[in-house]
Amino acid sequence: MLIYYRVAFKVAHTQSWQWRSSSLTSLPTLFTLLRAYHGIPCDRIRIFFSSSEKGMEEMLVKENEGQITSSLTADQFLTGYRVNTPEVTRLELELSTASDHDVPYEFTLPTNLSQLLAWTKLMVKVRSGELVP
Repeated sequence: MLIYYRVAFKVAHTQSWQWRSSSLTSLPTLFTLLRAYHGIPCDRIRIFFSSSEKGMEEMLVKENEGQITSSLTADQFLTGYRVNTPEVTRLELELSTASDHDVPYEFTLPTNLSQLLAWTKLMVKVRSGELVP
């Protein structure tokens, strides 16, 4: 799976991030591009990364709204922080609005008899005070 990178600059007069590159899939190309921007302070350059190109625009909007995105400052990126595919996938899942992490959990008892008996024994111990959850 590819990781897509895209570079944005923080514009001084608006304090918002704006794209300065198209999507890149090569780290050497990204490093070459960052070297070309050597005169710009590293805290004003941000590298966004994703497993697909589709979500890049939404990430820029979220970053400008102060929300969490899958991105690093150029300084973080250049000082050795590396992005790997499993991390990108995990972060995208956590940041996704489609996930159910904020939906209340609804417990149901197991249908397997041995598991049901184990839960019943635990419940008896909790109610008697023998076991504290």
